[in-house]
Amino acid sequence: MAKIALSLSGGGYRAATFHLGTLSYLNHLKTSDGTPLLDHVKAVSTISGGTLTGLWFILGKCRGWSNDEIIRSLYEKLLKGKIIDRASLEFFNGKNDNHSLIREMVKIYDEDIFEGATMGDLMNHIDEISIDDFSANATEFSNATEFRFQVGTKQKTEKGGTSQGVIGNSYYKIPREIASQIRLAEVFAASSCFPGGFEPLFFPRDFLLNSDEKNREYVESVKPLALMDGGVVDNQGIEPICLLRKRKDIDLFIISDAGRGQDEPYTFEENHSAKYMTMHHVNIGLNVAILAMAQFLLWVPRGFWFGLCLGVTLVFLALRLATALGSRMLLKKYSKKIPFSFNWKQLLHVPLSKYYDLILSRAKSMMALTDKVFMQHIRSLNYATVYQDDKWQNRRIMNALYELCTDKDWDNHLTAEEKKLMEPGEAVNQCSDVAASMGTTLWWSDEDRAKNKPTALVAAGQYNICWNLLEFIYRLRRNNENIGDGIGDVTALQAQLEADWKRFKENPTWMAL
Repeated sequence: MAKIALSLSGGGYRAATFHLGTLSYLNHLKTSDGTPLLDHVKAVSTISGGTLTGLWFILGKCRGWSNDEIIRSLYEKLLKGKIIDRASLEFFNGKNDNHSLIREMVKIYDEDIFEGATMGDLMNHIDEISIDDFSANATEFSNATEFRFQVGTKQKTEKGGTSQGVIGNSYYKIPREIASQIRLAEVFAASSCFPGGFEPLFFPRDFLLNSDEKNREYVESVKPLALMDGGVVDNQGIEPICLLRKRKDIDLFIISDAGRGQDEPYTFEENHSAKYMTMHHVNIGLNVAILAMAQFLLWVPRGFWFGLCLGVTLVFLALRLATALGSRMLLKKYSKKIPFSFNWKQLLHVPLSKYYDLILSRAKSMMALTDKVFMQHIRSLNYATVYQDDKWQNRRIMNALYELCTDKDWDNHLTAEEKKLMEPGEAVNQCSDVAASMGTTLWWSDEDRAKNKPTALVAAGQYNICWNLLEFIYRLRRNNENIGDGIGDVTALQAQLEADWKRFKENPTWMAL
C-alpha cells in the first residue's frame, strides 16, 4: 500500500475549499484493491485555512464517517457559514466585555463548525483510522518558531514508554492531559489568526480548559504563549512532514498549495489632488473659521443655534490648539536627536499631497514586505527543503492552485505527445483564473458567490491533483530512481487519470460538489 503524506497550505477559505477539492478527487480514485487513494494518506500537516479542512477530515474519520460524508458536510458548512458577520456583531455589541476578536471567532468556530470537539476526541481514536500522524501548525511569537498541535498513533520512545507526538515545540510542550481539553476551534483559531486581521491567541489564558483546581494551578504556572497564523514561518506545512520522514518512510508527499502565485510588481502612483494645499493653509483656515464663528456668536440669540455654533467653534479651537501643541511637543522631543540643522517651519509649507504620499507609500511598502516579499521568501526556503534534497526525488508533488491559470508555464519536461494530452485548454484556464482570484479571507463576499468561486475552487482542487498525478507518472517513466515501495498503487492509476483529465478539459466542474 502506498504511504502518502499530504500538506494543506494556508490561504483562508480559498485554501480550505481548494484542499477539499483535492481530498474529494483522491477519494474518487480507486486503487487496485478497490480502496480510495485518500485512504492511503497516512500523514497530514496543515496551516491556517488548510487546518479547517484537515481538522474536519481527521475528526470525521475519528467519528467513523465515510469520506463522502466528511467532504460534503464541510462544503455545506463553508457555503452556509457567515462566521465573520456573527463575530463582528457579537464583538461590537455594547454588552460584550470580550476585548479579543479572535476569542469571539473561537466561540463561533466551536458552535457552528466543530460543535465542542476537542483534541481528546482525536487522541482517543487515532489508532482506529487510516491516518497515523496529524499536525495542525501555528507560530509561537516569543521564539519565532512553529507550534504544533500533533496527534499520532502510539510510538515507543527511547525510554520504553509511548508517545503520540509533541503538542508544542522544543521550547514548551503541553502535557497530554491538558492538551486533550483543547478545543479544535482553538486549534484552528491559533493556526489561522493572521497578523493585522487578528490579535494573538494566548495559551493557556485564552483557552477554555476544565475549571478544576489542577488546571487552575497549571494556568497560573505557565507564562502565556502568543500564538498566531502558522503561515508566518511555513505557509505550506512542509516542515512537519520532513521531520516525520526521519522516522517513517513516505512513498509520496503531496504539497497542496493554495497560494495565488506571483503577484503583480510593486508600484506606487503619486497623489496630486492637494498639490497646493499646505499645513500653513490649514492653520490659516482654522484661524479664520474660529474668528468667523466667534463673530457669528455675537449676533446669534441664545438657543439651539447658539449652542450649535458654540460647539463648532470649540471643536475648531481644540483642533488648532492640538496642532500647535502637538507640533511643539514633537519638535522638543526629536529636534535634539537629529544630527543636522533643520528649519522645522518649512514643514508648514510642504503640500499635503507630499505628506499623503510619504505616509501611503510607507504603509503600502510595509504591507508588500510582510504579505508578499517575506511570504515569497519563506515559501522558497520551505520548498527548498524538499526540492533540493535528493531523498525526496520522485517522491514529491506540488499541487498548486495557480499552475493551470492562463499564461502559466505548465509544460516543463514533457514530451510532445504528453504536452498534447496535458494541455489544460481554455475552460480549465478560465476556471483556474476565477479560483485564484479569491482573496485570503475567512468568508465569501457577494461577488465571490456571484462569480461561483466556491465551485471553481473545488473544481480546481480536483483537476489540479489529477493533472499533477498524471504528470508525476509520466516523469517516472523517464526516471524511476529512488521510488517508494508502494508507488505502484499510484502509477497503476494512469488510465483512470487520463480518462478523468479528458473530462476535466471538456467540463472542469463535472465533479464539483
